[in-house]
Amino acid sequence: MDPGPIQFYRRFVTLPKNPIQSFQVPQHYTVDFEQGRVKLPKIGEITTVFHRVFTGKMKYATVAVTSTGKWFISILVDDGKPEPAPVPFALDTTLGIDVGLADFATLSTGEKIENSRYLQNSLQRLKVLQRRVSRKKKGSKNRQKAILRLARCHEKVANQRNDFLHNLSFRVVSENQAIAVESLNVAGMQKNYKLARSISDVSWSTFFAMLEYKCRKYGKTLLKIGQFDPSSKICSTCGYLKQDLALADREWVCPDCGTTHDRDINAAINIKKFALQEQNLVGVSGAERTVEPVDSLPMGRRMKQETPPFRAG
Repeated sequence: MDPGPIQFYRRFVTLPKNPIQSFQVPQHYTVDFEQGRVKLPKIGEITTVFHRVFTGKMKYATVAVTSTGKWFISILVDDGKPEPAPVPFALDTTLGIDVGLADFATLSTGEKIENSRYLQNSLQRLKVLQRRVSRKKKGSKNRQKAILRLARCHEKVANQRNDFLHNLSFRVVSENQAIAVESLNVAGMQKNYKLARSISDVSWSTFFAMLEYKCRKYGKTLLKIGQFDPSSKICSTCGYLKQDLALADREWVCPDCGTTHDRDINAAINIKKFALQEQNLVGVSGAERTVEPVDSLPMGRRMKQETPPFRAG
């Protein structure tokens, strides 16, 4: 969008902390799709490239500028259409998802989604650009140019991550009637300084938020289980809980039924079963959960807290 007469807001571009500065226009603005213009009060007409043509009652508009100097306007529109009612789901139309760091997500179908590590792959470039910023004289034009190059690199990483999350979330919502995930204390996990950057890079919270609003939009159901459910330790075949399973054990053999489990696939299957058991669906059997309370453990000892060992079933 051409900044036109609102160039005085460019002073926000180099401010730290928040990479996006914005203001809202609650009323008295107009949109002209034929001319490709938006008219804002006290500012005037602005040439705009529209993402799509919309219909409905316009609520408020948000004008935002990114740290790289790109201008956007987001318009909230009430189309008057009610949210679709959730469609029925069953065992074979439900997908369990277990998220991780080695693989971004493991599906209950056995498929593993690779962790792209966009931040990690761009880390060396970011260090170089940050070093160039620190060497420039404060207040100089060369420093402003270096800050802009650094901001563009950060923006590219964010765009890559968001594109990946949108594509994956839309795919799993389109292919299934219900999706089961595990509730995670992501903020608590990030207190582990050894894993904080990797956890921030995968953006589990953003992925779960995308799943939630896309399920509402398309009439699907998002099921959640508790973060303390021992999804990794329980055998998804017979319900045996392996007492000595460590975080480093990526594969294990059930001592009861002899089934060889991939840790992540087994967890995804159990997440699906636990979620369906809460819905009291007929035909769900195998893994069972403890109903006893779980004492919290200090963060940093392991990625997620699970119940004390016991044998179920």
